[in-house]
Amino acid sequence: MRRGLRVLAAGLTAGLAVAGAMTAEAAAAADDGSGPVATPPATPAVQTVSGVAANGVQLTLTLPRQLPVDLPGRQLAGREIDVTAKDTAGQGYTGAVDTTLTAEGGGVTRMPLRVERYDADTADWRPVPVGPAVGTSLNVSVQVAVPAGGSQQVRLRVSPGTTVLDDVKVAAAANGATAVGTAPVTEPTFRADGLTAAVQAGTPLVVTGRLANPTDVDYAHVPVKLYLKACPQTGKCFGAADIKLEAQVGGSWQTVPVDADPSVTGGVSGTVFPDLALPAGGSVQLTARMTLNSGTAAVNPVPLGFGPIGLTIADRQSTGGTLTVQPVAAPTPTATSTTSPSATPSDSASSPSDPASSATGTPTATPSATPATATAATPDTALDGAPVAAGTPSASTGSASATILVAAGLFAVCLALVLWFVLMKRRERLAAAAAGHGADHDADDEV
Repeated sequence: MRRGLRVLAAGLTAGLAVAGAMTAEAAAAADDGSGPVATPPATPAVQTVSGVAANGVQLTLTLPRQLPVDLPGRQLAGREIDVTAKDTAGQGYTGAVDTTLTAEGGGVTRMPLRVERYDADTADWRPVPVGPAVGTSLNVSVQVAVPAGGSQQVRLRVSPGTTVLDDVKVAAAANGATAVGTAPVTEPTFRADGLTAAVQAGTPLVVTGRLANPTDVDYAHVPVKLYLKACPQTGKCFGAADIKLEAQVGGSWQTVPVDADPSVTGGVSGTVFPDLALPAGGSVQLTARMTLNSGTAAVNPVPLGFGPIGLTIADRQSTGGTLTVQPVAAPTPTATSTTSPSATPSDSASSPSDPASSATGTPTATPSATPATATAATPDTALDGAPVAAGTPSASTGSASATILVAAGLFAVCLALVLWFVLMKRRERLAAAAAGHGADHDADDEV
């Protein structure tokens, strides 16, 4: 039991290691200029939240409807969050507007947001420092001077970076007035099936995945790879020749090249889908299959990874699994048929005597109709002359016996007809001869 748990834990750890390697390659793909290209909307959709006025001040939040994550190694422009302070008492307001940004999500322990503030004096965006002691919340305080009956705006830009969050909570406060809103964080998702399975060498294994894009960003040139980590740093590995990868494109299977992958120690990979388009709000269903040509590996189960490269996706662990590889199955011996092909009647045994010789009235011999004396037929010819596969009996024992009996009966009927015909001809000749002889005697008497 303990050994089984250790093996399972090792397999899961290896699978997560492959998923981690895919994350590292995602960043590398972005850094070298390859990989996905993201195109945000020109005018992102926004939402408005109005707070209750207090002490002559009312706050209004203008928030993006979503905050998409960055590509690994490629930053997207932050989405703007505006806080408008309005004088409602006709007295004006001079003081601070405090905006607190909180990153919300399971497992978040530090502030992952990238924050900028617009400086009206320099007409420029300036980064807001985020120290390590901030935690998951960051306060940005800006001094404003709201004229009587007027308003003033505090402008911020926020991005979640590459951290997958639930949302960013925004709480604004000024002179006792407050306003609170949230902006959900969005990212592409990928769900795979068939990554953890028992596979037999030589038998194809199909894996599927669904890549969805709930964001308002269009993605292009998205590659999807499949990884196998077949051995530790030393040991017998699966080489590229030991694995066959295929991708289903347009309803047909296309072979995908497999190469040694330096990002996965002792592993190989193949880009099963090199150039996917993923529009905003769209999705794509992916199907691939692999065939292992060997059942020998130093690591078993074999860690497996399948997913997009160059995207920050939710639930990265869903892209990893393990394959328990089994050797090629030994062929099962088949039972040998005991039916002898000699039971098939021959063409000569089923053929009647030559009609020409019977017409002379002197048949030379009467062939036997007994099935037991039938001559053995050639194994590759059936009764009707159709070719039969060599080594395959043309019929079962029962059907062969029935065929022999029918052939024997037909032969007997034909033989009886021939004999009857010969006897009738013979009687006619005898009658003719007797009539001729009687006529000769009458002629002699008359003389």
